[in-house]
Amino acid sequence: MLAELLYSFWPYQIFKSVFFRGGMTFLTTYWVIVLAMPPVIRLFRRKGLTADFRPAGPAQKPYTGGKPIMGGGILVLAILLSIFLWVQLNQFVVALVVILLFFAAIGAWDDVAKIRHRRRVERGEQTKADYSDKAEGISGRMRLLAEIVVAAVVVGGLYLFVDIDGHMVVPFIPLDWWYPYLPRHLFVTFMVLVIVAGANAVNITDGLDSLATVPIITCTLFIAAVAYVGADADLAQRLKLPPLSPDLKEIAVLSAAILSAGLAFLRFNAPPATIILGDLGALALGSTFSAMFIFMKVELFLPLVGGALVLTTLSTIVQRTFFKVMLAWRGRDMAEKWRFFYRAPYHHHLQSVWSFSERSRNVQSVWVRMLEIIGIKPPDVEDQLSDPEAVNSRVVWRMHMISIWLLVVTMVVYFKVR
Repeated sequence: MLAELLYSFWPYQIFKSVFFRGGMTFLTTYWVIVLAMPPVIRLFRRKGLTADFRPAGPAQKPYTGGKPIMGGGILVLAILLSIFLWVQLNQFVVALVVILLFFAAIGAWDDVAKIRHRRRVERGEQTKADYSDKAEGISGRMRLLAEIVVAAVVVGGLYLFVDIDGHMVVPFIPLDWWYPYLPRHLFVTFMVLVIVAGANAVNITDGLDSLATVPIITCTLFIAAVAYVGADADLAQRLKLPPLSPDLKEIAVLSAAILSAGLAFLRFNAPPATIILGDLGALALGSTFSAMFIFMKVELFLPLVGGALVLTTLSTIVQRTFFKVMLAWRGRDMAEKWRFFYRAPYHHHLQSVWSFSERSRNVQSVWVRMLEIIGIKPPDVEDQLSDPEAVNSRVVWRMHMISIWLLVVTMVVYFKVR
């Protein structure tokens, strides 16, 4: 580790400081991504590493092909480099690196399958689904099974080599009132659920340019604050926070790498994006910060600060469940006419709300009707937008504001509302 090497030559305390190493981690990750991403984007374009069924235009003109995927691979490599240079390796850091690598591998497997599927369609070896504008990867069940197996193996190893227990902090409730403890078998199951759910929530949210990036940043920023304050015995006692191992302060340094990776990626992922995370980046980053929540005993705060991710995931579940209920109850015609949301996930519903169309809607939304009952009406025609890119920007920034607002609320709840 570079920080330890510097300290061996010049024994100044600054080289051991969390703030110094966190800052250097941030800068290292940021500039590695900023310098490496442009040539990687050009390489991915030439190699056709995209899942979009959209051919590229002539080379002498602006690129018009599909957006390259697997951009998260550069983020993962930059984070690993920064960890090697500036983070003091301990049991918690090693566990997070293992989770990051294994879930990145699962995501890469799915991304490569999408690229191969698209190429087979282009060669005429396989047909494309009419409703899909992107190639499909491995089956959802296969990916979920792989995630559960990896999470279970890693979580099993955590109990053998990492000092964690089943205590959980409940929002709004003081520790001396209720500090629940889950037995080992229940907590292992719970950990697997949190890691897999967090990874897939980010993956589902990564459907519009930069939509998943900002929730990753806000969740990681919350974890960094919890790690720095909670792992300090004096600060934790003063704020009546649960006692945490001093080794967990290294999570604050590691969080700086993920936070920096998200900010650097926004240079290339902000609308209109030139590259996207892909399953590789979404699963890797989502599983890693979800595991951080477990280490910090703030698992129950993840649905609050990550509310945008939860909203996206739940909207998909609600939409599918509502369709099945309507299909069984009223038949296909009514199931096609009445949907809970216009489209799912929720950001696609917002796209429908903000998009102007000369044609009347042939689908009715139960959610929109419910909001109208309490006085919240959809945008008027004069406020709707006809440009798809403008619609996407409006939706993305609406979701980003929700993420930032939830970060502030969660900070107040965790550190002060007890």
